[in-house]
Amino acid sequence: MQLKKLYFLLFISLGSFSFSQTVKKVPSSKPKLVVGIVVDQMRNDYIYRYWDRYGNGGFKKLVNSGYYLRNAHYNYVPTITGPGHASIFTGTTPRVHGIIANDWYDKASDRELYCVKDENVKPVGTDVKSRKRSPVHLLSTTIGDELKLSSNGKSKVFGIALKDRSAIFPAGHAADAAFWYDDSTGYFISSTWYVTELPAWLNEFNAKQLPKSYLQKGWNTLKPIDTYSNSIADNNKYEKAANKKDSPTFPYEYANYLVPGKYGMVKETPYGNTITKDMAIACLKNEKLGKDEFTDLLTISFSSPDIIGHEYGPRSVEIEDVYLRLDLEIEELIKTLDAEVGASNYVLFLTADHGVAEVPNYLKDNKIPADYFDEKKLDKQLKEYFLKTFNDEKILIGCFNQQVFLDEDRLDKINKQYVEQKLCDYLVTVDAIAEAYPSSALKNGSFDGRDAKALIQNGYNHQRSGNVAFELKPGWMDHAKTGTTHGASYSYDTHVPVIFYGNGIEKGSSLNYYKITQIAPTISDLIKINYPNGCTDDPIEKALSK
Repeated sequence: MQLKKLYFLLFISLGSFSFSQTVKKVPSSKPKLVVGIVVDQMRNDYIYRYWDRYGNGGFKKLVNSGYYLRNAHYNYVPTITGPGHASIFTGTTPRVHGIIANDWYDKASDRELYCVKDENVKPVGTDVKSRKRSPVHLLSTTIGDELKLSSNGKSKVFGIALKDRSAIFPAGHAADAAFWYDDSTGYFISSTWYVTELPAWLNEFNAKQLPKSYLQKGWNTLKPIDTYSNSIADNNKYEKAANKKDSPTFPYEYANYLVPGKYGMVKETPYGNTITKDMAIACLKNEKLGKDEFTDLLTISFSSPDIIGHEYGPRSVEIEDVYLRLDLEIEELIKTLDAEVGASNYVLFLTADHGVAEVPNYLKDNKIPADYFDEKKLDKQLKEYFLKTFNDEKILIGCFNQQVFLDEDRLDKINKQYVEQKLCDYLVTVDAIAEAYPSSALKNGSFDGRDAKALIQNGYNHQRSGNVAFELKPGWMDHAKTGTTHGASYSYDTHVPVIFYGNGIEKGSSLNYYKITQIAPTISDLIKINYPNGCTDDPIEKALSK
């Protein structure tokens, strides 16, 4: 018996030794650098639509050599820039992180508030006093914040974008810096939340006056214009151009914008993407990202596709040209990362902060239901409604981001739930509106799934949101009669590409439904840090190497 026990113990010991030896062979190295790329206003179908026009080193390389989520969606509304960037990097929705819109009505101050405005900081790199920006209104941590905490501050974190909110929210609270574009000077700037002065390399970068040199080139199509068969005619009635009053057609010249104060025009050209890529590479090299044992984070948001998309719409030659050119920018970025950091030393993910709707007039001309909605007009209608129904038009504070804000003090004198429910009943009689929900339902209800009420609830913050939230019908929007916008709960605004690439990533794709809020825990798990503290989702296990 004792001999048998000895053999058994020896067997277990040898087995354990064998197992431990096997475990040691599994690579444990973390990526030296995480690169998070957000393309502003990139619908998922842009991958498919322009596939045959892309080169092999940009979008195709990411898809073919990475893990592509083909059915990834935003799981809240409104699907717009501020909340989008915040949700990607916090792993949660506006219900938790608090960025409910780009601008919202602030109940405490009784005024509209911009999502990154902070009167307690000063701009750095510009004399324009209004450029006071910080992540002060973001209520939860980001990937970058947790990376800083996990390394005791030794990891480097930088955020870069043309839009201030698109640089700030991805970088987070504890970042080394977020840098964004100042229209008045054509410089990238920051604020005292992050730095007291711009680094020397950024001053040198700004001194090159790249916006001027790019605008001098003008904008013509990258390829012969008759090859843009994925788009409608260049000269059409569905779009507008900021610098052309006659017709929004190629080529575009910018001779009137080559002076300080007008350099903001570069954002409305593909060169906005180029200068963002230039800036990202300058930051990568000068800050020596990915060069030591502590994982660094570089976030890059390409803002120009959104600015151009709003003006020209998703079927325009301009948008097709922007994406063909962006493909080349991403190719250059990947080549630089391979050279500077090493192809096996970084992980990259690419996604979008929202999609975009078709131009309603274009849909109508194709016999597809769609139309226009005017929130300011609804505001006037609601004043008349409250005067007629409750003899008090001052109950209404106003409509913001498809939410109705009411005066709480006046509501207390009536019956809050009754007033909100009556308002919902009225709102759904408005032709443009599909659904409306009172605050009691959004605060206390339990909505699962992917329909509008669940997305509205995920975008509803108990402290900051309004009394009633509503959703428009598919194809309807609050916008001018040319160009387009986004913000809805429908797939054209929620469905975006998500691609993981590089160190620790499986090769493949999935048609399973995934949420945008799963990016942050996936990256956090890969680099072995805590999930952001407001994170509400699970990592995407299939995307990670076995």
